[in-house]
Amino acid sequence: MNPPQEADPPPAHAPWPPILLAVTLAAGATLDQLSGGAFKSCVSFPAAVALGAAIVALALANDIWCAMVLARHKTTILPHRAASRLATDGPFQWSRNPIYVSHVAIVFGLGLLLNSPFTILLTPLLAFALAKLSIEPEERHLVRKFGDEYQAYMARTRRWL
Repeated sequence: MNPPQEADPPPAHAPWPPILLAVTLAAGATLDQLSGGAFKSCVSFPAAVALGAAIVALALANDIWCAMVLARHKTTILPHRAASRLATDGPFQWSRNPIYVSHVAIVFGLGLLLNSPFTILLTPLLAFALAKLSIEPEERHLVRKFGDEYQAYMARTRRWL
């Protein structure tokens, strides 16, 4: 006998974004340590710490704004839970994935702030992994759930920026 089918399956079975952020930061720190700091001068410039701090602060502010919009729409912020409503206003009017934009910015900013060249170098891999493990499954979920409404949103709003 087949198990009952879930009416609204989640886009993923694991909360990939925090896992990927932690792995990226840990890998960057480990590679920096293994290199003995040989490449730190590559990301060391007078404004690096201030620029990194500003990027992290702006990304966190964007995350808070996104959370407020999703709460107002009474839908989940958790990437491994099924959405109940479509949010297309606030930061979602410029990006279909503004939270993931923030995640990438936070890691890049921390790379500058912590003078971690390997964290900066791993940032594009983080963006790729987020796209494959989180964004693409979420988009499939949202197309199934919201159909034409989500496809119209996809047509007018970029995935990243």
